[in-house]
Amino acid sequence: MASSDTDDADGAQRAAARKAALDELLQWGVDRFSVEGAAQRCSVGVDFFRQQWPNERDLIIEALLEYSESTITVPDTGSLLDDLTVLTLSVAAFLNDPMGRRLLRMLVVDSRSQAVDEETRARFWATRLSTLESIFDHAGERGELRPNVKVFIAIQMLMSPLHTYALYTDVEIAPEYCRVVAEMVARAIGR
Repeated sequence: MASSDTDDADGAQRAAARKAALDELLQWGVDRFSVEGAAQRCSVGVDFFRQQWPNERDLIIEALLEYSESTITVPDTGSLLDDLTVLTLSVAAFLNDPMGRRLLRMLVVDSRSQAVDEETRARFWATRLSTLESIFDHAGERGELRPNVKVFIAIQMLMSPLHTYALYTDVEIAPEYCRVVAEMVARAIGR
């Protein structure tokens, strides 16, 4: 088999493994996730999983990032308000989808769980937050931000209303709600 054929086969196996890992996460969550369970969901053996991902955390984070990055866009429209609006609409679309809402709820720490994997959750959120920081970096370069804006807090101001809505209700997040949240945050941190 040629090298590119091997790469294609490995790529297909990795994709199948990430999909199986996501399905395993949806059923069992972070704290009860198992590589063996993910392997049973696809035609890829446990050995392949262990060769590709030295530990479960790396696999979980890769699967979560791939899915969230494919569904939540990080805009660069040239305007802080427009970027925040596009982002909130994108996050709402993710959370309005049953799979996205389930993934958010799965990431909440279950106090009944014997072992809580805080590190996996923290690494996933840190990676997503660093991706979102580009919106604020670009706004700062354009002179749209007030001095000393705490980006982490600004992201929390933007995401918390959407996450709260999705965690406590089964009601779809409306586009107008997203626009209002984006406008309020833009006014709070913008010049």
